[in-house]
Amino acid sequence: TNNTAALTPTTTMASPVPPASSRSPMPPSPASPSCRSTLLSGLMGGLCVGAVAAVVLFICCGKKNRQRETAPSQNRQRETAPTNASTASAPRSAGKRIFTFQEVKSFTKDFSSPLGEGGSAKVYEGALSTGEKVAVKLLTKDHGQEFETEVEKLSRAHHKHVVSLVGYCIEEGHQILVYELVDNKTLKYHLHERKQTPDWRKRLKIALGSAKGLAYLHDGCHPKIIHRDIKANNILLEDDFEAKIADFGLAKCISESKTHVTTKVKGTFGYFAPEYFDSGKLTEKSDVFSFGVVLLELITGHGPRESIENSSGLVDWVRSKFDRLRKDKDFKILVARKLQNYELSEIAAVVRLAMTCVDLSAEKRPKMSK
Repeated sequence: TNNTAALTPTTTMASPVPPASSRSPMPPSPASPSCRSTLLSGLMGGLCVGAVAAVVLFICCGKKNRQRETAPSQNRQRETAPTNASTASAPRSAGKRIFTFQEVKSFTKDFSSPLGEGGSAKVYEGALSTGEKVAVKLLTKDHGQEFETEVEKLSRAHHKHVVSLVGYCIEEGHQILVYELVDNKTLKYHLHERKQTPDWRKRLKIALGSAKGLAYLHDGCHPKIIHRDIKANNILLEDDFEAKIADFGLAKCISESKTHVTTKVKGTFGYFAPEYFDSGKLTEKSDVFSFGVVLLELITGHGPRESIENSSGLVDWVRSKFDRLRKDKDFKILVARKLQNYELSEIAAVVRLAMTCVDLSAEKRPKMSK
């Protein structure tokens, strides 16, 4: 597998067995003291008052930022439907371009620049006639429902921290998705496959961006979108380590009148919320659990299914130590060996937040926004 993909195809698992969108003004970098202190005060303040429903939103989605970030980009609101494109079974995709297969071949130079390959798709780099660079995801198998889901969900999602769908092609037996190019690879690559890993400030920035994106999906979209496959491989990074949530092939919508949907269990081992894995009951709290696992990855550098000290995985390992950690306050034992420039009090605050996110009880997990 080539790990240079800007948009990494994912392999999802249906398992009966156990385990460019709008550009708002750039926020201050987490490297700046004011932003960093605001971030942590939100974390620790939320935890102190015990209102876990406000914790993730510590940083996630100040309403002013959300209003700025959700305005759709005007230059994407054009749809061209070529006369020779097969649109009879085209998904709902207001404002997105419908490309012919010949157009896709042209702007990828006959698929000459591969970015990566997975079990169900290959990804190529391309450039539109406007000069805009794109990532082109060519599905190698018939993923009709997942293809339609991704087009429909991303067509109405407009946020700085959600990857932007430019258009798609459904012609001559091909299913192709065309996205903005996010060219600094995935969080998984930077945490687990690269020798030089991000320092603590960059990791906080990634956590913040991912949380903002998820908060928007849950509370800025109507009906709300449950991603269902939040993981390090589905968080793309820009050069400045701004995070974007990607891969909506498994996403589900939940109307305001419903508390959950029951569905076939799909996703990635190590990130499943227990109630979803056991019964297929899907809520926004399922995404919150997965986000908590990502937070623990950011701190420890361990993968979610990694067996550590005979544990069954990352969450189990941290949970086995958490009571003693709260008593002894020796959170350093969780910190990744390569992690630099961190404050132990900040690590402790994020660990506490992560553990509320992965609480075994869905009701006790925080919402992504308040």
